[in-house]
Amino acid sequence: MSRRPLPLLALLALVAALLQAPVGQTGALPSASAAKAEPWAYLSYAGGTMVRALGTTISSDLTSQSTISGTKLPNKMTSSVAEVKVAPNKLVHVSAVKTRTQAKKLKKGAKLVTRSRTGKVKLLGGLIQADAVVTKNVTKGTPKGLAAHSDTRFVNLRIAGAQLPIDLPENFRIVIPGVAMVEANVSQVAQKHGVATNTGYALAVWLLSDRGPAPIGSRIILNPTYSLMSVPVPNDNPALGGFAFGTDVNVVVTDAVKGQVGRTAQATTPPNGTGGRKDWNRTAEVNVPGVVRVGAVESFTSGKARKGYGRIVNQNRIAGVDLFNGLITADAIKVRAKSTYRSGKFKPKEKLTFVNLTIAGRKIPVNIGKNTTINVAGLGRVVLNQRIRKDGSNKIRGLYVKVLEPGNGVEVGATIELAVAATWVWK
Repeated sequence: MSRRPLPLLALLALVAALLQAPVGQTGALPSASAAKAEPWAYLSYAGGTMVRALGTTISSDLTSQSTISGTKLPNKMTSSVAEVKVAPNKLVHVSAVKTRTQAKKLKKGAKLVTRSRTGKVKLLGGLIQADAVVTKNVTKGTPKGLAAHSDTRFVNLRIAGAQLPIDLPENFRIVIPGVAMVEANVSQVAQKHGVATNTGYALAVWLLSDRGPAPIGSRIILNPTYSLMSVPVPNDNPALGGFAFGTDVNVVVTDAVKGQVGRTAQATTPPNGTGGRKDWNRTAEVNVPGVVRVGAVESFTSGKARKGYGRIVNQNRIAGVDLFNGLITADAIKVRAKSTYRSGKFKPKEKLTFVNLTIAGRKIPVNIGKNTTINVAGLGRVVLNQRIRKDGSNKIRGLYVKVLEPGNGVEVGATIELAVAATWVWK
């Protein structure tokens, strides 16, 4: 009998831990019934451009996006767009973008081929130009293991008069003095706990000074590609999953520009576990001016699986919480999600603790009940200690805000999550 792989939503949770990118919401709990009998689980996406302005808090959508995920072999998707403009005289103007993601079945294994092609490229008002750019990202899994690589080819690349080699080496850096730092032909490959990740893009541009609507620290990515593949879980073992993170902020600025801080300090449980060790992820500070400011954020995941048994503990802790300039504050918030699978039975457990949590001047008792909703005048809805349990999975969200009234520095409909943890087990 073939081993049941991770469902789609588990893959999305895995990718979120390793690369913050706009591939959709990934916080839902998966259902055990979503699994299918294929051995290799994967996710792959490609886009033409991605822009993050206002530090790393405001981003344009991933343009001309192609995404595939799951276990089906073969599988493919293509996408194209004639032109992309983001403040074209100052930031981005590209044409003829085409992306393709493809999953192929090998004789013994699977292969992902992810490709992004952009025609005429004009960045930073013409300081960076190219006649064509192609990025190819390949990830392969066989009984011998996982392998991954990405590479970009440029046609007539020009960067502010710099002398460039004919064949750019991987992760080649150029500085445009006082304007931007540019990284070209980027390839970043990692493997951990039976999961391979492969990030490749043509150009990454970090602004060293304000430029048009984008302040210093903004980033432009050309031809972003990403792929992830997980080795099969042994037949007798349960498959593990889950995550913990500190903050996730989504705002709407204009029709063309959306804000997505992305999940901070996220730790994600690999399907084969961590061997019982704690894998940590930490962030020193998160600051979205006037909206979210928190101090140290730290998360860990710990998972262990063997024949007929699985155990996961995922935890997040945040210090120094300040939302909407003091409307919601706390000295610390901590959540923990735990689950145990033994002899066919799943046992979940969640816990929330906090220190000096105050909402609109009201001090919240430490024994606050599950799924408590508070309507805050002038802001919107706040949910505390939210618990979700489904077949083989559980989740706790310490604090959730949905903005329902204007005048809070973000548009109506913005959402903020603080201190979240989840676990799941399949067999």
